[in-house]
Amino acid sequence: MFNTIKIITKPNDVHSDDKARELATLLKDKNVDVVRGGEQQTEQVDLIIVMGGDGSLLSTARTFVDKKIPILGINLGRLGFLADVSVTNMEEIITEVLNGNFTKEERHLLSCQIEQDGKILGQFLALNDAVVHRRETLKIIEFDLFINNKFVNNQRADGLIITTPTGSTAYALSGGGPIMHPSVNAIGLVSICPHTMSHRPLLVSGDSEIMIKVKDSENGAIISFDGQTSVSIKVGQDIRLRQYSNAINLIHPKNYDYFEIIRSKLHWGG
Repeated sequence: MFNTIKIITKPNDVHSDDKARELATLLKDKNVDVVRGGEQQTEQVDLIIVMGGDGSLLSTARTFVDKKIPILGINLGRLGFLADVSVTNMEEIITEVLNGNFTKEERHLLSCQIEQDGKILGQFLALNDAVVHRRETLKIIEFDLFINNKFVNNQRADGLIITTPTGSTAYALSGGGPIMHPSVNAIGLVSICPHTMSHRPLLVSGDSEIMIKVKDSENGAIISFDGQTSVSIKVGQDIRLRQYSNAINLIHPKNYDYFEIIRSKLHWGG
């Protein structure tokens, strides 16, 4: 089923490179063609294996979402929410996957567009979340929130987290947002330290369009994507977000259990 596999390693990480070489040897022994991370050719690639952690997988998902190549994550440390295959049993799991024993799960991304006076200034993707936040200052920002062109509210806060179900266990969870199962078609909105006690996390349909209009900020604002890419936002610029048209497919071991990972990572019942 998987005849050509691309291996992507964690940048500037010797341990990741060493384990990638071990994986490449294993795959070649099983007559699988291997493409390393630095090579751009992906036309014949059937599977991408990320050797790193959740951060590496987030970056890979944004880069290759339009290629529609399934992704499997091997975690070099403790199991992650996304990279859920431990490096200690890598050989066993990869062998099972090559034999067709795996599960496949669809995950949606956010598409974000920065606009001003009807012009598009930039377009970005996020698998976890897009976060509008103040700069390194104690001054809060003020913004208007619209959903499907309908005014929702005006907020004065440190910022706003717009999260996918995948990102609901990341920054949004720390901000008091709900955990969303990956199969839920929804987008979450979690205010960061709002200047009122009345704001609560809000879930809307995954088909919704969200518009944020920054109205007041002493030094402008910043929007970050998956905590890895950031751009400046000036007063008068608008942020338009919606679910991206393409999704990624994550490959998991056959016995993958989302709630087992939740219990382990969040110490439920501990």
